[in-house]
Amino acid sequence: MGEANRRGSRAERVALAEHRARTEAAHRAALPASVQEAIDIEARCGVLFSGLTTPSSINEQVLQFARTLSATAPSFLDCMPEAWSRQSCCNMNVARYVEDNGGRMVCGYRIWYNEPLYIEGERHAVWADGDTIRDVSFVDTGETRTLFVPDEKAFDEAPQKVRLAFRDEDKSVLAGWEAMMSMVPVQVWSPEESWDSMPTYEQWLAGKRMPNLIPAWR
Repeated sequence: MGEANRRGSRAERVALAEHRARTEAAHRAALPASVQEAIDIEARCGVLFSGLTTPSSINEQVLQFARTLSATAPSFLDCMPEAWSRQSCCNMNVARYVEDNGGRMVCGYRIWYNEPLYIEGERHAVWADGDTIRDVSFVDTGETRTLFVPDEKAFDEAPQKVRLAFRDEDKSVLAGWEAMMSMVPVQVWSPEESWDSMPTYEQWLAGKRMPNLIPAWR
């Protein structure tokens, strides 16, 4: 689907491969040493992740995090999905909207915040035409306004999620949690499978629900 499938420059692909290699090495080093440590990590991360929502304002913590993602300042966007927009298919939603209306895809991150403990960026894409920007995707939690920071990278040429804990003791906890999660198998659908399987906005309004990540236990 045009821009949705752009692979990025060779330099971007090399940088992403190097980032993945560093991440995998860090994950191996951060794995918990005991079952009890794993339980403690899971419990603390439950606190960090609880209540994640759109920041109420762009405070210093939000700005500090946004600067690690992009040189461009973040801004609030209203969610304005089409009836056909699919859950968790933002780049494909934008690609279809571009096909129907022209314009271009802008990639970056939605920012979610549990003030003052934790913040994360979720890879996202929005539609733009000139100075007009529109988020044509919806949030499965029902939030109608999000904070978005654009970057210059293709959708698949940046990490899908970037996490930051603000307290030093929580940084090591988060590293342990990411290491554990890297060992959990996750079902990965093709773009076509995602488009055919995920709820549309119309279906979501009617009550259909589906998790964003589906563990592939065997």
